[in-house]
Amino acid sequence: MLNHSPIFVNGFQRGGTNILVNLIASHPDVELLGGETHELFLGKPGQTWNKWLARAIYLPVVTITRQHIFSPSVLEERRDPPEFLKRYIDAHFYFSKRRPKPNPIHRENENGKRNHNEDRRLICKNVNGVVFTTSLFRTMYKDAVFLALVRNGFALCEGFLRRGWTASRFGKFYNKICSKILQDARTMDNYHVVTFEELMADPSAFVQKVYEYSRLNIGEVDHFQLQAKPSMDKDGNRKYSFGGKVDRERRWFTRDQLASCFRADVNENQIAQLTDEQKNEFLKEARYSMEALGYL
Repeated sequence: MLNHSPIFVNGFQRGGTNILVNLIASHPDVELLGGETHELFLGKPGQTWNKWLARAIYLPVVTITRQHIFSPSVLEERRDPPEFLKRYIDAHFYFSKRRPKPNPIHRENENGKRNHNEDRRLICKNVNGVVFTTSLFRTMYKDAVFLALVRNGFALCEGFLRRGWTASRFGKFYNKICSKILQDARTMDNYHVVTFEELMADPSAFVQKVYEYSRLNIGEVDHFQLQAKPSMDKDGNRKYSFGGKVDRERRWFTRDQLASCFRADVNENQIAQLTDEQKNEFLKEARYSMEALGYL
């Protein structure tokens, strides 16, 4: 394979994976893919011809496997593709990693130089159904690291309800994905589960932990990049903790400043928006995962 020791971040959309990816990608030896993994094959919202180019690249994968391997909505185990197709996927990752990106992360290592793009470790963000690609990627990359970021299902449920989901539907969705994460964590030595709550409670300790899991030297990083995104306050309003003139504005912070970048009570604020009926509907489908993860 062209890529070595890639890092895969698994989790939910709106579950904090953007924060985790940016913290790790602040290291000079790590390179962002340039979007969530599924966007590399399906395109991003609002794209025109780029979207169709991405889908043309994806076509051989779908045709040969007879499965939408990189679809976030497919909640099932992925078929094991032939070796040549794995190398095709790896090559697509490799050349996507090397392409220039808008607003790239620029960090220097301890020698004052950033490693050549092709030498950096790739980091991929696998959200929702794409967490089921772990079985594929573990056969492609024996030296990969998998980090799963989980979050209290009640807080996540509020965000999905705002987007038109029912509590019952999200409960099934949450339970399916968390069950897969827990299964992989039990059977893989290089698979680590971390929580959004750890991140909010002590960002400095959290980043130390994920760097150790990722086999990265945190001593080579003096500033961490984050993107400005709104979060819910006590009154149920969504506001920025920093920045905000431009959504997803990028800013750099020292390790000691990280705690000031997050709204520590965001979970409680979102959970407060749920009715008892909505919580019960969610738990009918997701109780197993909520108990297994220690949220009940």
